[in-house]
Amino acid sequence: MTGRAVSMAREHAPWRAGTPWWVTGIEGIVLVAIGLYLLLAPASAGGLFLQLIALALLIQSILHIAAELRGSPGEADPYAMLQAGIGATVSLLLVLRDWLVPSLDVSSARTILGLGLVAYAVIGVVGALIGRDESESWLGPVVNAVLLVVLAFMLLTSGETNAADRLAILGWIAVVGGALLLLLAWRSHSRPRKA
Repeated sequence: MTGRAVSMAREHAPWRAGTPWWVTGIEGIVLVAIGLYLLLAPASAGGLFLQLIALALLIQSILHIAAELRGSPGEADPYAMLQAGIGATVSLLLVLRDWLVPSLDVSSARTILGLGLVAYAVIGVVGALIGRDESESWLGPVVNAVLLVVLAFMLLTSGETNAADRLAILGWIAVVGGALLLLLAWRSHSRPRKA
């Protein structure tokens, strides 16, 4: 099941040539909608945005754990398991914070998520550099880690005075990224079909 989900996600990546135009279009619409929500309703978007990041991290961590456990016994990558365990712990705490820690405010949740993302990124890079085969590239995990650290930096440096500004930056990034995906979908749809 996990393998199918991962292969389907890779197969429908918006930059792949065989991806249907409508899949890229839906991704663009969703990204634009998220960006507009961040721009137009920053007061209510702050807490929800943290929940969405935590939910995405939880899903990614669960998929990593399942993929490692599906392999042969004793062959699970300890760095991948540690990274996924950190991601699952931090994200589960934040996704279920209303039930687990109802007194946890948004500022504390932002700090927990930011530090969790930094730990997740560092363990991912260490695991990629130490435990990789010669045929595996280290570039993907390093780029992923840099993006996670930038997101963590934005979360950790956000406060009551600049949280709206940070959400606005992320909102504009989402709107522009979604618009680019919509452009890619339009180009893919309007491209002449080969017979």
